[in-house]
Amino acid sequence: MGSCPRCAAPCADACGELDAECRLTRAWGLPIDHLLVVLGTFAFCVGSAMIPVLHAETYLVTASLVAPPELRWPLVIAATSGQMLGKVGMYYAGRGIRLIPGGRMQRRIQLATARFGEQRQIGNGLVFVSALSGFPPFYLVSIAAGTLTFPLIPFIILGFAGRLIRFAVAVFLPHFRSG
Repeated sequence: MGSCPRCAAPCADACGELDAECRLTRAWGLPIDHLLVVLGTFAFCVGSAMIPVLHAETYLVTASLVAPPELRWPLVIAATSGQMLGKVGMYYAGRGIRLIPGGRMQRRIQLATARFGEQRQIGNGLVFVSALSGFPPFYLVSIAAGTLTFPLIPFIILGFAGRLIRFAVAVFLPHFRSG
């Protein structure tokens, strides 16, 4: 019979094996209720990346205030990963815009691609600043990056870095108190 890594209580079902909760705890390194909070954060942030009215920062501030301190970094990582998964979806939606038939739309896309295609450094800075600050909205920047065929790997790296800093501030700032 094993013992629960969280509370050290005996943890076995009738056959002497670890029960499902203890197997999950040992596999992921987090108790199941903590694991559900982290997975819920990931899922919410995937949704908030595609549905702008779902505000990830508000969710993270609230979650960080009610969750134990050891969940702060897992919340940041889960939120950042979820957001970037959703933003990659928006990036590919932007790529799909190029497939819309119509000469007028195609001319506008070609004109914008020619205008901004040679200025990749500006695009790199814009993706990072947008992911970090939300200005211009990262939702729109994600779609535009796909439409203008901005390279995917730099988009993911710069977006992840900006969102990681943004979400770390959202999670940790409420816990700093003066005096």
